[in-house]
Amino acid sequence: MDMQLEKTIQIIIRVANPDKIILFGSRGREDFTAESDYDIFVLKKEIENKRELTHALYRSLYGIGAGVDLIVESPAKFDELKDNPYMIYKEIALSGKVVYERR
Repeated sequence: MDMQLEKTIQIIIRVANPDKIILFGSRGREDFTAESDYDIFVLKKEIENKRELTHALYRSLYGIGAGVDLIVESPAKFDELKDNPYMIYKEIALSGKVVYERR
């Protein structure tokens, strides 16, 4: 795991205390270039305000030296939508790589 991803994961864990973090997109598929951003899916069972949590994560990740795109969702909603071919959740389910899971 590269240092930039490790740093990003540690910040997400500190801010969001997620159940799981999934890397998807070109970095999850391992067909990325040096300019590729990090597409990260954050799963958290109890989300009081998804928008506020997402903003807090983006604020915490500001200035880390890499582009990061985040999606924050509950596991129940992900399970509900992961088979929908018109949603990004299907790509995450098929080719995402779990990079953190709370024990």
